[in-house]
Amino acid sequence: MQQHEYFNAQRPVVLAHRGGTAHTENTLEAFADSIAAGVFSIETDVRTTKDQVAVLFHDESLMRVAGIEQKISDTNFDELSNIELQGGGKVPSLAQALAALPLARFNLDIKDETSVKTTAHVINSANAHNRVLVSSFSESRRTATLKLMTAPVATSASSTTVLICWLLVKLRLPQSFINNILKGIGALQIPRAMYGLRFDSLRFITKIRNSGTEVHYWTINNPQEMLELTRRGATGIVSDVSELAVQTLRKA
Repeated sequence: MQQHEYFNAQRPVVLAHRGGTAHTENTLEAFADSIAAGVFSIETDVRTTKDQVAVLFHDESLMRVAGIEQKISDTNFDELSNIELQGGGKVPSLAQALAALPLARFNLDIKDETSVKTTAHVINSANAHNRVLVSSFSESRRTATLKLMTAPVATSASSTTVLICWLLVKLRLPQSFINNILKGIGALQIPRAMYGLRFDSLRFITKIRNSGTEVHYWTINNPQEMLELTRRGATGIVSDVSELAVQTLRKA
């Protein structure tokens, strides 16, 4: 488990996946609308431009959202910030997003090795340690980013840690084994199933919750699934339809 003020909120919480779908994903417009809808946090992704600016963008290339076959890593930020995305909006830097939404929480997925240093630099410079969670599928990227922080930040488990937890629960090993693996981890942010394994059983959720660790599921857009998971003990729902998710869980 991890004690950090980032997690101070009434549960269950809603995390807006890339800011939701009312606007182009990972844009300031999408983020602002999701915050206005009452989400707990913005789940987004960090990549780094050619001139070493941390930006909020999921894909390696601009093709899917801008129709341009060009990598973020091959593009300077000045050029990138002038590209209009399909559906409107532009790619923001992490620094811009933290400044534009000074009360918002951000759940940051570090997408590549270069973004370890650039992300840490922005968080430290903005003194935003209390409102960001650093995550990555890669344990090495996650831990490398945490080491560069000038103050503690919230963090969620890498894929490797999730799989270890699944195995410990499957083998019915003592709770202390799970507690030890999750030491310093604030949340598991997971799909319902992956690699042919199920991560949404009542027993699995209970074991993780007993360690003091949050359990957030992605990407859940069906209200019935949201309710099913939270009734089993899930503490967070990552959703594309953040307004619907907020309304659903408020009525639960």
